[in-house]
Amino acid sequence: MKHFTLSLLPIFAILSLCFFTVPLRSAELRFPNGEVFHTEFVYEDERLLVIRFKGSDYKVPKRDLEYYNIANKGQLNQSYKIAILSLKNGSVIKGTIAERKKDEIIIKSELGFLTISRDEIKNSNSETDEHPEFPVVYLANDKLDNLTRVGGSVSFLPLFAPLGTQTPPLYGVSLFTEPAFLRFKNTYQLGFKYEYLQSMGPVKEISVHSGYTYLYQSKVFNSNPLLDFYGIVGLGISAVNYKYDQSNSKVGSNPSAYIELGWQGLRYGSSFYRFGWKNQCYFEIEKTHCGSGLAITGGMNF
Repeated sequence: MKHFTLSLLPIFAILSLCFFTVPLRSAELRFPNGEVFHTEFVYEDERLLVIRFKGSDYKVPKRDLEYYNIANKGQLNQSYKIAILSLKNGSVIKGTIAERKKDEIIIKSELGFLTISRDEIKNSNSETDEHPEFPVVYLANDKLDNLTRVGGSVSFLPLFAPLGTQTPPLYGVSLFTEPAFLRFKNTYQLGFKYEYLQSMGPVKEISVHSGYTYLYQSKVFNSNPLLDFYGIVGLGISAVNYKYDQSNSKVGSNPSAYIELGWQGLRYGSSFYRFGWKNQCYFEIEKTHCGSGLAITGGMNF
């Protein structure tokens, strides 16, 4: 047994050496704005490329790329900007900047080195960052992506006429959950919400208990996490209790819906915050009552 174990050690050492010396696969990605990145390839499917650039993982939809190539070239963590020059004669030249001079630009294109007079250039992106950082909008935060969101919100909802002229604005709270397994296509999410609103007037009073299923979508602009906006469309059932004098009230259940648009660029750790404007309607057989107001939301990822 001892002899057998010792004989396996060289084999194990050789296999380990082979495993740890396998070269990393690199991927070249080019975006329509001319930014090119040489990254480490992680995996791909029919929709996404998952890559690693300077230690961070990114998920990039293939439709957002102008070109990509996966090959063992060994070039990693490098980026550059392809200059796109639109000339006054209508032609467009793409390439990398080889040299900048006061009156001309030397560009390396598919045709070789070209010297372009600055007076011939109509517009270009050649003055932008030549070594761009990878767009943060594609940053893969798997830890948060695989977690469920739970939170609550407060709402202040003035009603439209005629009901709005008779009662003060609705105000109240809600509780919601957004299960991780109902998140899809990176930016879409299904959620469930319970909401209680009330309006306490000198005579007329309204209280509303509602349950909603909603679709949430987020969008980050210019790859800036502070420019993170969202939209929500919700459908549900509301139990409404309307007291219109001291001794008479009306109770009923009606369909309801709301649309909310807002900003969610404020985050701290695993917490998130949303500030939105909500338009909400309750549908009765004879008429529809609507209101519009502020919604402030906070939650945690669990």
